[in-house]
Amino acid sequence: MIKNFKWFLLIVSVVFLSISCTGKEVALQKEPDVSPTEQFVIEDLMNEQGLIRTDLANQKDVFLSESVGLWLAYLLEKGDQARFDDQIDVLKSYFLSNDFIVWRLEGTKKASVNALIDDLRVIRVLLEAGEKWHDSTYEQLGKNIGDNLVRYGMNQELFVDYVDVKNHDKATTLTMSYIMPSAFHEMEQHGLLSQQQVQQQLDILQNAPIAEAGFFPKYYDLSSKSYVFDEELHMIDQLYTAYHLASINGDTVQFKNWLLNLLNRDGRLYGRYSAQTNQPTVSYESPAVYAMAARYMLALNDQQFAQQFIEKMTALKEPTTGYVDKNTKSTHSFDNLLPLLAEREVENAYNNE
Repeated sequence: MIKNFKWFLLIVSVVFLSISCTGKEVALQKEPDVSPTEQFVIEDLMNEQGLIRTDLANQKDVFLSESVGLWLAYLLEKGDQARFDDQIDVLKSYFLSNDFIVWRLEGTKKASVNALIDDLRVIRVLLEAGEKWHDSTYEQLGKNIGDNLVRYGMNQELFVDYVDVKNHDKATTLTMSYIMPSAFHEMEQHGLLSQQQVQQQLDILQNAPIAEAGFFPKYYDLSSKSYVFDEELHMIDQLYTAYHLASINGDTVQFKNWLLNLLNRDGRLYGRYSAQTNQPTVSYESPAVYAMAARYMLALNDQQFAQQFIEKMTALKEPTTGYVDKNTKSTHSFDNLLPLLAEREVENAYNNE
């Protein structure tokens, strides 16, 4: 009798503790592979419709196609097909317009243009997901978006930064960091681009002049057929360009030396630098910058520096949540999603050794 009563109390205690857990704890118990950062994205940044907020302060009702693409890329890398499918539903319900992906939602108001880098990321992920999970619906969606982008998103045989989703007015610039070789090669394999079209895009990246200090131009101007450098260097742009060039075995030695010299000089990387003085123009470090630096090093097969940048990145993280500024308590979806992706890619690289 007493023994049975003790078992009864134990069962009641377990049930009570399970019920009294917070939603976060329950989710973590159900999904042991969910990191605190991923949990932060799901519980704090994601609303009931599955849209990922840009931040939790000034842009709570602003949602970006960038976030959709990065979240899908992470879920593909992780192999989480259920959540991947949920986000595909979000993409189709809120962001697709005439087979274009609008770059921004504010409430229910859609932007009038796309953003090339976000479209390419989503197209690549969809085509890869079709191969990974043997599901033609992903491939077909990727081909629909890709075919539309090829048809309307090119100017003088080059992809451009954006196009109006209704009247098809388009930019005359191609931002260097938007040139995504992995997407172009996937599109070629699925019959969306010819080998010649792919090479035309890659030529802009491979032929870009590099400043004496070691950094890349900001964009290519189609009107003047010239490259344009920024006076203020955004490290995210610089690192994306280097990462994409390294992914096709392009020469990034000068850039790598410039990057590591900045790191050695200051003991950290800042978000922006002056092109003239090589000095930081902001005082903050960015988790996303370290994430891209780690991904760039992975592209160079330099796992030692990749891990070093991951450690720099994770030092900025709140231990029990995500990447939230310790002083202002502000956060941004980009500064959580890109680190998530980088962590998973570094982990997968180690596991595949």
